[in-house]
Formats: sequence, structure tokens, C-alpha cells
Amino acid sequence: MTNPEKFFIAVLRARAWVQVLASLPDIDAEPLEVELLGSHFNRGVRLTSRRADTLPLLLLERDLTDTGDAPMACVSMAEPDIEIERVPDCGCDACDFGSANLVKGLDETIVEALNGMILMLGANWHGTWTPEGGGVGGRPGHPEFDQVVTWGRQLSRGENVSFPEDVRVLVNSPWV
Repeated sequence: MTNPEKFFIAVLRARAWVQVLASLPDIDAEPLEVELLGSHFNRGVRLTSRRADTLPLLLLERDLTDTGDAPMACVSMAEPDIEIERVPDCGCDACDFGSANLVKGLDETIVEALNGMILMLGANWHGTWTPEGGGVGGRPGHPEFDQVVTWGRQLSRGENVSFPEDVRVLVNSPWV
């Protein structure tokens, strides 16, 4: 990692989102208590919408560390540990695809969250569903992508869905 400071652009973009969203009439922003952030982040803001059935959106920041870890912005839903996206996901030179890529990834994630998102959290996996798509990841044995999309689509229509016992489901309605 020859120049980790270059990733500070992700932090600046997250701050710009906070500024814009907090200026809207039905959205509130409040700094997060440091003890809620855990050891990975230095600051964070909780954004909440006054619209029904929305979940808080958390934008978290990490400074350049003494050990050389790159600055980072993280998008979480409801709690700091429920991460949707980390930007950058890796700070090494080989994974650096440029600032435009970082900003685009952060913007797309925040827009998806604001447009409505369903999160499915298993013991060793996590899935997301949005009206535009979805994803699944985790350790081997997680549900197939098609299954996660089907569950998300059913939940979005208000249908009852039978999940495995250890699955936690968070439904975030559109903010706008």
C-alpha cells in the first residue's frame, strides 16, 4: 500500500452524504457514541428517517491507522455490526481501481439502502434484496442466490416467509 491516504476520498464522500441527507426535512442525523463503534471505526453518524418502517442508516469512518490501514467509510444498517459495504474493501495497490470506482460503489450502496432493502442474516451468511437485485455471501453452506432473491421478493410483497431458525430479517422501507 504505497499511498493509503488516497482512500480518504471515501470518508469525504460519506460526509457529503450525511450533509445532504441531514438537510432534508424528514431525516435526522446524530453522531454515534464512540463506544458503539467498536475498535474498527473512529466516528460515525446515525441517519434516521421519519417515514414509517425505515431502519437507521449508519455511516462510519476509520482514519489512517498507525499500522497503515487505509482510511475507510462503512455503510451499516440499524447497528454498526450490520455492514452493507466497506469502501475500500481492501486498501492494497493491486485492488485500487481508482477514486471514481470508490465513490460510485459508496453512492450505489447508499441509494439502494434509501430505496428500500431487506437484509437476511444467518449464523454464517448474509443476504440482501433490493428492487434492483440482491446478493448473498458468507461461509460455505449459505442459501443460493436465487433462494435469497425469492425470499426478498416475497417479503417485499408482504408475504409470510419461512426462514431457517437462526435467520434474522431486517426490512428497511424506502426513505424517499
